[in-house]
Formats: sequence, structure tokens, C-alpha cells
Amino acid sequence: MNKFYLIAIALIFSVSSVSANPLGEDKNLDLRGNTPLRDGINAWFYGLNTSLGGNKYIADVVDQTSVFHNFKGDRVSLHKKSDESAENYENTHNHYQNLFVQTINKVENLNAVSVWGDSTSIANGAKSWGGFFSARSSCPAYVKGGPLEKYGDPSLVSCKDHDNQLIGVEIDVLNSSKPGVFPNMSKTGLQVVGFGNPNSMAVEVRSEDSDRTEPGKSPRGAFESAFYVKNSIHPEYGRMIVADFDKAKIGLDFRKPIFNEGAMQFHTQGVGSGLVANEGKSGEIYGGDRWPGFADKKGWLSLRLGEGGLRVASNDNTKELMALDNFGGIYLNGDVFVNGKKINSVNPWTDWRFLLFGLIFTLANLMIALINFGRRLK
Repeated sequence: MNKFYLIAIALIFSVSSVSANPLGEDKNLDLRGNTPLRDGINAWFYGLNTSLGGNKYIADVVDQTSVFHNFKGDRVSLHKKSDESAENYENTHNHYQNLFVQTINKVENLNAVSVWGDSTSIANGAKSWGGFFSARSSCPAYVKGGPLEKYGDPSLVSCKDHDNQLIGVEIDVLNSSKPGVFPNMSKTGLQVVGFGNPNSMAVEVRSEDSDRTEPGKSPRGAFESAFYVKNSIHPEYGRMIVADFDKAKIGLDFRKPIFNEGAMQFHTQGVGSGLVANEGKSGEIYGGDRWPGFADKKGWLSLRLGEGGLRVASNDNTKELMALDNFGGIYLNGDVFVNGKKINSVNPWTDWRFLLFGLIFTLANLMIALINFGRRLK
């Protein structure tokens, strides 16, 4: 068979493949393995009546026949789960990427962007996402009897007590230059920049049914934590959350939810570990020992006065009801009650404390007068 016939057969095969494309002749497909996309099935929307469209589809199926290499390109076997450890995870885990884009920047003062997803809204009410990522656990769809069982060997799939790690997006910052602290250049994992008119949330956490959850019921796909920091903050100069602006309306807005174990919980132990106001100049609230080295380890709540002291004001901030200074002075401005009895408005002619004070005062003056009289006689 000469080259002409080979080319003709290749053209006929390519045309027939395009015309048989179940996703439409205008779709650009790059499919490897037994993927549902070969039959035009968008498995990630399986069973829904969502209107779907797209341009380029890239799919791959990773199974027992997939080939893996090391960083030098040598073919290697997969590492065993039992060999993984936190101390040597980077050398003992297995890694695969369906799409890998690398940009090496050798030009000073140049922004090198490996992936830019741009989506523009034109029509009124149109919605645009610059990027959309999902990580899903779909074991039940591929087992024997599942709707997608033919895309693979269902005998190799078991959903009994199965568990998966799902990470929607991982951002790695691999810094071998100077530390990302001022005045050095920043090294940021995620930067959100707003343009144009004022925007809404820089980061928004939602669940599948956030907009239709019934009161008192947990939302589907609810998170255990909205923000989690794991042993990744510098112990000496690290700050977990930094606000660098002059003015805003509210710092933390918890006006709607009710918390079962406190709106905030802190682990404090002594001065500097609690809620500090104005870098300590206005005082601090902290918990821990009564004094450093105190034998009784029962927890104490301490209020450390500011440099001026402590004041308790009325709701309208027009009256200072109580003040404490750092010299031991306690100033009360108002009626004082002890066990329901007003102690600063008793009748001095009937209260025994005032009578006793008057008697002691009188006797003291009498003794002073007698002493002075004796001196004169001499």
C-alpha cells in the first residue's frame, strides 16, 4: 500500500471521527482512556438538566495501566501507601497531572502568568467565573450497577467504607529567594485584587444549598472549618490575619450566628497572650495563673489596667461610674449597694458604724486635750 492510500485512509478516519463526535462538530477533543466524554456524557453533571456547553475538552483516565516516571524521565513504579510518612512525604507520594503548564521567567520586572482564565460579562445579569475548580468523590457511579460502570472495570471498584482526600485547589509557594517580609518582595499564596466599582466579598465560602437551606438544618456539603491554619506561621514574627487599612465599619461581624461554645476562644497564659488594646498601652484581658509561678493552677481571668487605669462608663458615655488607677485608687461615683443595701446613704445618727466612729473620734480628741493640759501644768 503506497503513501497515497495511507493518507486517504487517515483522512477518512479523521473525518468520520469528527462527524461522530457526540459533543458536536465544533468541539475540540483530546481524550485518552475510557472516559464518558467519548459518548458525550458530562459525568460531572450526571442526572441534571443543566444546559451545558464548552469548547475544548481534555480527559484522561488514570488506572493500573498508566505509566509513571521520576523527575529524570526514568520509568518507575508507584510508591506504596505504607511507605508514606510526614517526614518523607515529598519522596514517597505519587503525583499525576492531566494538564501541566510551565512558564520560566528570566526577565526582570516582568509578570509571568502560566494560566489566565478570563470570562467577560456583557449582557445584563450575565454571570462570569474566571476559573472553576472541583474535586469530587464519585465512587458509586462507577461500581457494578452504577450509571457509569462501563467506563472501566467495575470489579476493581469498591465503595465499601471508602474514603477520599478532596482538595479543590492547592497553591504552592516555593520560595528560594529572600523571605517574604518587608522590605523584601512579597511571596503570596493567593492574591485577590478588585478593579472598577466596589465589589462584594474577596473570599466567599458557600455550600451546595446555601441559598435554600431550611432554618435549623445543616447545609449540604457544610465545612468543618472555613479557615484553617496548620503549623505554618512563623513563630517569631508571624501574624495570622493582618488588616492594613485606615478605617472600616466592623472588624468581625458576628451579628447573626449564635455560637455554642463562645464567639471566640483563646489559649492564654499570662501577659501578652490575651486581648491586647493599643499594644498594651490601654491594657489587656488574659487568662492563666494568678501570678507567674503561682502554686494553685486553677484558671484566673486577669484584667491588666491601661497606663491611665480602668474606667466604667454609662451607656451614653456621659458618666464615669467607676475608675481605678495604677496607684490603688478606687473611685465610685454613684450609689453603692452591698447585699441589696445602699451603704453610702445610711443615717449617721442611727447606724452603729458611724456611732462607733464618732465615739472613737471623741475619745481620741479627749486624750489629746488631756495630754496638752498636762504639758501646760509642767
